[in-house]
Amino acid sequence: MPRHTIEYHIADMDGSWGIFREGVQIAARTDAADAIAFANFFADRETLIAAHPVRVSADVYLHRELRRMRKAA
Repeated sequence: MPRHTIEYHIADMDGSWGIFREGVQIAARTDAADAIAFANFFADRETLIAAHPVRVSADVYLHRELRRMRKAA
């Protein structure tokens, strides 16, 4: 039987980035890098306390923002 995967998801929310755990919003950040750091911190922490695999995903708007940030660097 496949194990349940805990998912953290980052999505655009009109001027900020919402961070969701299992579909429930747990935070919002105005900076994309802060949103990624926040989601990764909690996902990494959860791997230490949970027996389930954990994944961080993002919507297409965050992927576009990351490409824009790379080009600007």
